[in-house]
Amino acid sequence: MKRNKKTTERINLITVERKNKQIAEQFRSIRSNIYFAMPKSKTKTIVVTSPHSRDGKTMTAANLAIAFCQEGKKVLLVDTDLRRPSIQNVFRVPNHYGLSNYLVDQIKLNDSITSTFITNLDIVTSGIIPPNPAELLGSAQMSHFITTVINMYDVVIFDTPPILVVTDANLIANQCSATLLVVRAKKNEVEDVQKAKEQLQFAGANVIGAILNGKKQSKDYSGYY
Repeated sequence: MKRNKKTTERINLITVERKNKQIAEQFRSIRSNIYFAMPKSKTKTIVVTSPHSRDGKTMTAANLAIAFCQEGKKVLLVDTDLRRPSIQNVFRVPNHYGLSNYLVDQIKLNDSITSTFITNLDIVTSGIIPPNPAELLGSAQMSHFITTVINMYDVVIFDTPPILVVTDANLIANQCSATLLVVRAKKNEVEDVQKAKEQLQFAGANVIGAILNGKKQSKDYSGYY
């Protein structure tokens, strides 16, 4: 196995910063909309994916996880991008071990979980990058991981690789209660968004909505978008 390459990408935890309360409120609005989208179901597991890389899915997953924590939920954020992981950089924690190590029986499940500076928020980093990410994510061990953490947390959020780049997200989404598609304004083509949605639905994912990311606000903007 090879170790993760460091990244310099900066991902803002808007929901805990005081610089932009308006955008932080948007994540709380997304949290509420998730409940409205599934009124008869307890939303336990949420997959966050996007058509391509750099669409903002990790930023969305991290801030959405914090939004649920701020409501008093006990939340687990899992980095299932075993190719280009970034959750460890967001929360500034080591990534010497994590999900991949658990999936190959190197560590126990509890040892893969790391606490954060956010109350009620735990994370599972990717661990060492494996040579066979898809095989590990589609394994019985991964299914066992999902069914186990469901009983440990109120909400489990999975940050997955881009859906049009690799098939990894499909392997997780069809085992979870909801899937969110993050779309970046002026970057993603309509055809790509439609194709991403169709791939997820064909895999059996419950796509409950899309999040438009990167849309600029006008100076006189005072409402929600």
